[in-house]
Amino acid sequence: MGQHVVVDPGFGALLNELRTQRNWSLRGLGERVHCSHGHIWDLEHGQKRPSPAVAALLDEALDAGGRLSAMVRTAGQASMSPHDGAPGSTAPVEEGFGGALQLWRSDLERQDFLTTATFDPATFLVPALRWLTAPSTPGPGSVGVRVVGMPDVEMIRQMLGAFRTVDNQYGGGYVRERVVRFLHHDVAELLQGQYDTRTGAALLSAAAEATQLAGWATYDVGRHALAQRYMVQALHLAGAAEDRPLGAEILAAMSHQAAYLRSGDEAIDLARAAGRAATEAGVGAIAAEAAVLEAQGHAVNSSASATASSLDRAERLFDQAERATDPQWLGYFDEAYLAAKFGQTFTALGRGDLAVRFAERSLDMDARYARGRMFNLALVARAHAQDGNVEEAAAAGQKAVEAAEGIDSARSRDYLAEIAQRLAPHAGIDAVDTYQTRAHDLIAR
Repeated sequence: MGQHVVVDPGFGALLNELRTQRNWSLRGLGERVHCSHGHIWDLEHGQKRPSPAVAALLDEALDAGGRLSAMVRTAGQASMSPHDGAPGSTAPVEEGFGGALQLWRSDLERQDFLTTATFDPATFLVPALRWLTAPSTPGPGSVGVRVVGMPDVEMIRQMLGAFRTVDNQYGGGYVRERVVRFLHHDVAELLQGQYDTRTGAALLSAAAEATQLAGWATYDVGRHALAQRYMVQALHLAGAAEDRPLGAEILAAMSHQAAYLRSGDEAIDLARAAGRAATEAGVGAIAAEAAVLEAQGHAVNSSASATASSLDRAERLFDQAERATDPQWLGYFDEAYLAAKFGQTFTALGRGDLAVRFAERSLDMDARYARGRMFNLALVARAHAQDGNVEEAAAAGQKAVEAAEGIDSARSRDYLAEIAQRLAPHAGIDAVDTYQTRAHDLIAR
């Protein structure tokens, strides 16, 4: 038998930090240490443990001064880790959800690498490919002391419902840290408990939902690299739960973020992955969402014909979808949401004339989604501004400002700033000047 390797939970995060500081790709580092780029990704995300020899090679390639080697030891070897003595530092990272546990803890501790990392859309592609091609990865064995049952899983889902309500009404800034604390203090304890196979699958699925919500909230406050980490861990947890519909939804969320950050190619690839996963899982509504997200990626790339084709497919899939069996968390996806996505796609394509009618249709929406309504009002303003309707754009923009009051969302501020930029050449028009004055303080927060 080989020696058992113990790895400090911070190894993957430090490896990622050192690599990104040098602007090396996964493949670039892999070539330097004779490992595949997929293996480097596994090491960074806590899915595999490095051998001491690999840690030494990484140390040399990254000029890390022995910091990586100090975090890897064989059982019985004295630890040189800066985390030695901390809870869990003398046990190996759990194979099934160790990366998630590490992320939640590091986030609460506000570790520097999480604040200095940058968003890289290509980072999504390895986990997306594995989701589509790898065999099912059932969750880890239950070895803890605390007995976990379905009432514990229901508690997570009830808390998720409360968090989602706050997020939808007041924005990610109000809920993000609360969700992360809940994950670290409550969900982590349950994951490390004792449960049967049925409970374990439900628990991992609920943990994946909660991690995805943390990712959405983090995305909403503009911390995109950290949001990306949450989305990747959410996808891994969904895989461990064998929850295929949720995995498709997380892939769609990855595409959403990539398109928002103008990474069209990756948005398209991720949307296609989401569509394939949704079709295999038999969830037509997610397949429709994936098609419209693919359209948005094509629009970011200024491909009008591909955009039109994807939008046509999205409309057909939406009409054909059987909604009675949708997962509860998919309730947001309705005609108003689809209209908003069409409007956003046309504005990304620069076709405000086409976007206006979809943007206005999107306002016929559920009042519980206050942040979404603000986004849609801003969409109306942006569409009118693109179409040269200055007075209408300013009027809709003022409504968006009113709706943004009390919402803590970087996306809402980005949309208001875009409207201000589009209206700036028309300074001197009363409605425009009123908008600029009212929006200024909100944008500056």
